[in-house]
Amino acid sequence: MSKRILMITGSPRANGNSTKLAEAFAAGAMAAGSTVEILDACSLNMDGCHGDASCHERGCCGLKDDGVKLHELMCSSDVLVLVTPIYWKSFSSQIKKVVDRLYPFAAPKPRALCTVKESCLIATAGNPDPAVFGPIKEEFELVNTLLKFECKGMVLAPGLGGPDAVDEHPEYIKEAARLGMRVSSPAVDTSNPLLEKNHYLEKMKSYWL
Repeated sequence: MSKRILMITGSPRANGNSTKLAEAFAAGAMAAGSTVEILDACSLNMDGCHGDASCHERGCCGLKDDGVKLHELMCSSDVLVLVTPIYWKSFSSQIKKVVDRLYPFAAPKPRALCTVKESCLIATAGNPDPAVFGPIKEEFELVNTLLKFECKGMVLAPGLGGPDAVDEHPEYIKEAARLGMRVSSPAVDTSNPLLEKNHYLEKMKSYWL
């Protein structure tokens, strides 16, 4: 069964490593029959959470900015995918703002409106030590617990120091594409020829917004 996937990217560097992994995930998901909506957190005109908790009764945040679009997408998607470079061992500031604005869905009334049931994380880091992902994994697990999402997988790519470093690591690109396929259709054969690099790179070019 196809799924509606909301992917939120959060790198201030255009066409950087995390964005390329997002493209690979989306290509795999679309090949498996899902629809993918890509939202660039860097382009959102969105304030941070004001912490007044009025959303608990209202059912949504009262701020009239691009958070309205975020809320609408969360209420019409099946899967949320957060894509971020590691800054200070955590989410980028752009993704952190998005996470903060998901706060309404921790309350019963707004959560009843949210259709998202599953989540994934894609994160990149210049540091070659995989331990750099420890803090963000904990944060992401907390988000899943509070919002009652089931984590369907993570792609954690260390050692990507330059803006195009992922081009030298096809294993990360394949891992992202396979996760997109697996989330969309658990029975899909992720070893099929679709995952040959040139094929899915061309597919990405055909839909990337």
